[in-house]
Amino acid sequence: MKYLIIFALLFFPLIFIHNAQSQSLIEDYEKLRGNWVRPDGGYTLVIKNVRFDGSIEAYYLNPNSINVSEARATMESGKINVFVELRDTGYPGSYYTLTYDKDTERLVGVYHHMVLNKKFDIYFVRE
Repeated sequence: MKYLIIFALLFFPLIFIHNAQSQSLIEDYEKLRGNWVRPDGGYTLVIKNVRFDGSIEAYYLNPNSINVSEARATMESGKINVFVELRDTGYPGSYYTLTYDKDTERLVGVYHHMVLNKKFDIYFVRE
């Protein structure tokens, strides 16, 4: 019985801490939801949902739909990072590495163009 009480005293506070951290992360990821447009070309990134594990339900338009093969969010050093990979005709694994800038309400980062083997500094604004 003594060990059960010790276990409960050590384990249950961890559950509450984890739940609080999970809720905070979900609230941070919610900032990503919406339509994002690149002003330099009208490309649109639609983020429909971000799950707790960081997986993103996303769509990309140029202006037609381009397949998003992978999209995920991570939190590092208090910043939300977004990775979006495109796999479709003319998009053989081209991808974005983005960071959410809370001050400007932008997704800022680099587009890795795999066909041209070039990187472009870009940003998306909320539509």
